[in-house]
Order: sequence, then structure tokens, then C-alpha cells
Amino acid sequence: MVSTTAAKAVPSWLRRLRRYAWRYVSGVGVATVLVGPFLPWGATQALYGAAGLVAIAAAVFGIRLHRPAQARPWWLLAAALCVATAGNVYWSVEFALTGQRIPFGSVGDLIYLSAYPLLIAALWTMAGHRARRTGMVDAAIVTCGLAVLMWTLVIDGFLDGSPVTGARLAVAMAFPVFDLAVVAVAGRLLFTGATPPTAHLLASGLVALLTVADMVHFAHSAGSVTGQVVHNPVSTACWLLGLVVAGAAAMHPSIARPTEAGPLRLRFGVEVRPLVQIVLALLGPAVTAVSLLDELVAGKAELLDILVPLAATAAMSTLLVIRQQQLARTATARAVDLAAQARALTEALEEQRALQERLSHQTLHDPLTGLANRLLLQERLGRALARRAGEAHGLLLLDLDGFKDVNETLGHPVGDELLIAVAERLGTLLGDGDTLARLGGDEFVVLLEEASPEHTVGVATAVLEAVRQPFLLDGVELSLTTSVGLHTVRAPATAADALRGAELALYAAKGAGKNQVTVYTDRLRSERQDYAQTVAGLRRALKDDGFVLHYQPLVELATGAVRGVEALLRWTPPGQRPVPPDAFIPIAEQSGLIGAIGDWVLRRACTEARPWYEQHGTTVSVNVAGPQLRDPGFPDTVLQVLHDTGLPPRALTLEITETDLVATTMAEADEVVARLVKIREWGVRVAIDDFGTGYSSLSYLRQLPVDILKIDRAFIPPDRGDAGFRPDDLTLTRAIVDLGASLRLTTVAEGVETAGQAELLRRLNCSLVQGYHFYRPMPALELAAVLTGPVAVAA
Repeated sequence: MVSTTAAKAVPSWLRRLRRYAWRYVSGVGVATVLVGPFLPWGATQALYGAAGLVAIAAAVFGIRLHRPAQARPWWLLAAALCVATAGNVYWSVEFALTGQRIPFGSVGDLIYLSAYPLLIAALWTMAGHRARRTGMVDAAIVTCGLAVLMWTLVIDGFLDGSPVTGARLAVAMAFPVFDLAVVAVAGRLLFTGATPPTAHLLASGLVALLTVADMVHFAHSAGSVTGQVVHNPVSTACWLLGLVVAGAAAMHPSIARPTEAGPLRLRFGVEVRPLVQIVLALLGPAVTAVSLLDELVAGKAELLDILVPLAATAAMSTLLVIRQQQLARTATARAVDLAAQARALTEALEEQRALQERLSHQTLHDPLTGLANRLLLQERLGRALARRAGEAHGLLLLDLDGFKDVNETLGHPVGDELLIAVAERLGTLLGDGDTLARLGGDEFVVLLEEASPEHTVGVATAVLEAVRQPFLLDGVELSLTTSVGLHTVRAPATAADALRGAELALYAAKGAGKNQVTVYTDRLRSERQDYAQTVAGLRRALKDDGFVLHYQPLVELATGAVRGVEALLRWTPPGQRPVPPDAFIPIAEQSGLIGAIGDWVLRRACTEARPWYEQHGTTVSVNVAGPQLRDPGFPDTVLQVLHDTGLPPRALTLEITETDLVATTMAEADEVVARLVKIREWGVRVAIDDFGTGYSSLSYLRQLPVDILKIDRAFIPPDRGDAGFRPDDLTLTRAIVDLGASLRLTTVAEGVETAGQAELLRRLNCSLVQGYHFYRPMPALELAAVLTGPVAVAA
């Protein structure tokens, strides 16, 4: 934001001035150059002074206008212009006083010479740290080549034809020496390996103009018999144009910009450095040879005429060799770097290929067992189905029964070892063309390509037997079983269809008791659809309050009074018949909805039972499912419901079944007992429902915090009318009633349907009963009428 604001604050005229000021100066300067060479000597000297002053002003103005990060070179250039202008002023004043031209070696020449060090310093600092060693060698090569040309074309002729001698000659010869020095530094500026900005090119153009002006000046003045400076239009034009170029360089916007990558090239793509070196390398010896031949013919050849060009040419050749060595070393280093980069690239490609292979393997295989995963299985199954129409393929989906107990009791590391052992054992049952995959958890899949239904059933049976054999892990013998869903599939079925069918068969196998093989049929698909519809209906019922509770009274045999009621869930989908509880409760448990449904039943029962308890002391019993008992938050849920509904804890009885306890692991059973103890401490009573139908009734009975035993209807002796009851029929019933009495538990008999059964239970000292002989389950309104009406007939 700051930079944008600052940019907007710059006036448009100032932006235009920064961009085009150098062009204005150049335009005025070019006009001056066109006029200057044709003016008289005195006017020309005055024009030199004026042009110098304009160049100085332009340089200072350009530095202040563009404010370059490296301003020192440009201030040095301005200082050089000041000294050169002072020399011009001296010449103008001297000519005005004497009316004569100034000879070589005057004070004016000394002033001019003192500007060279400043110009050299300016060009040197312009290059800065960008100048490489190779750039300095390139500059030296160009300088040597130019030295040959200067000696041959200018200096040799000047020394032979000019009357200037002594100190004046030394001062005169200092000009070409400084010219060569300036050319060398300018070459260092240009041959840095990067494209210089326009301002640097203009500064280098100043050097070129100055060198050409001096060479032409020396060549033109060589024949002067008086040793005075001879006026010539070419030198005048170059000197004036040099002043203009110097001012334009300092005013160019590029003095604030860095160099660009890449060597300096001409417009058509030719690189400048080798072109200049080739031209000088060819032109220098050629010009020298022609000049030397001419002097030999004329008989004027001297030793110095040979030694100087020869020495310069030898130096240039030496420098060219050095440059070639540098190029060779650079090429070798680059070749080594390229070879190293090629090796690194090859190694990187190999690593990438290996990584891709690893990633591909990881993508298609199970990391624990190394078996194929779901993605690879689907790929192979899809390929098998597409290979040949009508060919049968067998698919076995198996789930390890009891694997969860192994993980929870022995830990996940042992569980992982068991999975690996199962995978290895299953692998021994399969052929080369078969696929064994792990889908995750304890689910495995076997794909039998081009297998008959009989062969598939045989492999499934072998899988059952293999898993039944004990596994020995770290000295611990583990026994497992597995449930297998079998699906024989043919095209045009898809891989998804095949897996879905095997999954339905697996669900059926587990639902039928596990440890068996179930073959997929269309009936399973229909049952699964019914299952899905039932689950959806249960969800809607939870959302729309579509359940109701019926209550079956618990009758005291001694008095016939209703002492409590059991809440029973009923569900009638909209527009359909009522669904029996034994049809939808298992589905609610399988789908995970039983927890939410159980919470709804608990809250509704407590809400409706509160007035019955307050008016008649009638308690309510609510059945609790296994998933609710295993929920760590269940005690808090019970307490919250009692608090919200206002029902006292002593008015609530929670009924649990032995099956729910047996279905839990030992660790879960301990946690369930701890939760029941906590709930019971609040005053809530606990009853065991359907007592006698479980596998560990007596062992659990001594450990569980219970108050009531509910005898399952299977243990109520059948009433044979006049034939009475057989003595054997009474044994189990009497034992259970006596067991409850010995443990100081209230006993409730379920399923009492006749007066004879009621009388028998009364004689066995069973205190409470429930059944159709007394009351059927009824809605809350009917129960309210029963509670306020006469008591039931006692047995």
C-alpha cells in the first residue's frame, strides 16, 4: 500500500522527465555536434566549454533525478567532466588572450590528462564486483589489438612526422596510453558475462568516441611543422558528441537498474566479445603488415616499427591462449558439473522409480500382512469378470469370530501377529491363480478365478477347518473360528456386485451363529433390503416419536394387587401392521440404534410412571440392552432421566439379561458390574430377566448386584388341567425359587397363563407373577384404569 501510494504521489510530468530527459539532452547535443565542426577555432573552443557545462549539469541532474543505488561511479564521471571542461575553458581563454593555437604538451593537455584517472575510476566502479577474471582478460585482448592499430595508424606516424620532442612529446604520448587504459576498463565493464544497461553502453560509447577523436587528432596533427594542435572536424565532432553521450548516460533511467543475465549481443544475436576479438586479431596484423611493407619499400623501416606491433601482437596471442585455457577449464568444469548432474539425475530417477514401485506396492497391498488390499482385489476381480463371459468365479468373504476379544485381552500387538499367522495359513490353501486379500480389521477375501461352485465350497470348508486349528503365539495357544460368506459370480456382474453379495452372505453366516459358511442367494438380498427398510423406519420413529409403550402388570399372588409394571416397546409403522418386538429389536441392535431407542424407552417410561407411583406406589421395570450397559455414560443417563422426570430411584427397576452379560468380554463384564453397582447405590433396583436361559447363571448371580430374579416362561410347568402337574416339572421351578430365597432376592415368574400355574407358584412361595392369566400388555391409559379399579383375583 505504501509503494502504491508513493507511486501515485509522483506527478506525471516528473515521470515523463525521468523517462525522456536523456533524449532531450541527446537531441540538443546532436544539433550542437552538427554545427560545431564547422565553426571557427575560437567559437569551437567556446562551444566545448558550453557543452561541457551542459554535460556536467545533465550528469548532476540525472543522479539527483534517478537516485541510483550505486551513485559513486556517476559522481566520478561528473568530476571527470568538470576537469575536461576546465581544460576546454583554459584553451578558450588562452586562445582569446594570445590569438594562437596551443601546442602539444601545454597546461591544457595536463588538465585533460588529469580527467582520465577520474574516468577510469568511474568505469571501474560501474563494473563493481560483477567483473570476472575472464572479463579482464577479454578487455586486455581488445586493448592489445587496439594498441597494434593505434601504433600502426597513428603513433608511429606521429613520432616520425611531428617536431614535438622532450616533455611535450611525453605529454602527447600520454593521451594514447590513457586511451588504451580507458578502453581496457571499458572492456572490463562490457565483458562481465551479463548484458549491461543502456547507461553503461552510453558510458562505453564515450570511451569509443574519445579514442577515435584522439587517434584522428594525432593522425591529423602528425604533419604539423609547428607542433601545434591542428583543428579537424572529425575530432571536434567526436569530442562534442562524447560530452553529449556522457550527459545522456547519467540521465538515462537505467542507471538505477541492475544488469540482465546473458552476454552482450548485437540485434541479430551475435555476441559482441568474440566478434571484437576476431576483428582486432585479423585487422591488427593485416594493417601492420601493409604498413611495414610500405615502409620497407620506401626504405623507412626501423626496428621500433617491428618490435612494438610484434610485442603487442605477442601479448594479444598470449592473452588469447590464456583465454582459451580459461574457456577450456570452464568447459571442463561445466562438463564435470554436467556429468555430476547427470549422475545425480540418474540416481534421482532410480530412487524415484524405486519409490514409485514402493508406493505402488503400498497402494495395492496391506501393510501388515503384505496381502492384496481392496483396490488390488477389485482390479483383479473386475479383470476376471471382463475376461470371459459366463465363466464362474468364487468369492469368499470371511470374518474372524472372537478376534475383538483377543485384541482387548492380549493387546493389539498379539492381534497383529494373529492376523499375520491367519494370512500365512490361508495362503497355503490357495493356488497360483488365486488371490488372498485383507480388507481391514479381521476381514479377509479369497478370490478363486474360473472356479466351479463345488470347488469354491470345498475351499470355503478348508478355510473353516484351517482357522479352527489352534494358533501358537509366544507360547500362548489361541483358538478361533471364522464366518464365511460365499458368492459365485459371473459376468455381467461387477466387482462391487460380487463383494456386496459376499458381504450379505457373511452377515447371514454371523447371524446364524458364526463358525459356518453361508452361500449367497437372492433371498439374502431381499432380506437385506427389508433390513434396510426396517432401519430407516426405526430412525423415522425415533425422529417423529413413532414408538409407544405398553405395560404388563406384576401381580402380588398373595393379594392380587398390582405392585409394578414392565414397560414393553411397541412399533407400528405408518400405514402398516404392528411389527413384533422380536422382529425389530435385533435389527435395532445390529444397526446401533438400540442405545437411542433404549434411552427413549427409559425416559418415556419414567415420565408415565411418575403419577402411578405417587398415587398407587406402582414401580416400573425397563429392559436395558447390552450396548447400553457397555456405554460408560449409561449411569449418568439414568440419573439425568430420573432428575428430569421426577421419578424416585426406588420406583425404577432395570432389567438385564444373562445373554447380554455373557456376550461381553471379561474386562467389559467388570465395567458393567461397576456401573450397576453405581446405579444401585442411588436406589435403583436391578433384575435379571429370563433367568435360567443363559450359560453362566449361577456364577454371575453371586457376582452381580441384583435384587430380583425373573423366571423365564420356559421354566413355568405346563398346566395339564385335571391331570395336574408332574413332579419332574416342578423340580427346576422349585430350585430357582429356593435359590432366590436363599440369596434374599425377590422372585418374579413370567408367562403365567392359567389359574393352576398361579396356584402352583403361590405354593412354591413365588411372590410376584405376570402373564396373560392376569393382564395382557396395555397402553398407559388402560393401565391407569386398572390401577384405580378393583384388584385382580388372587391365586
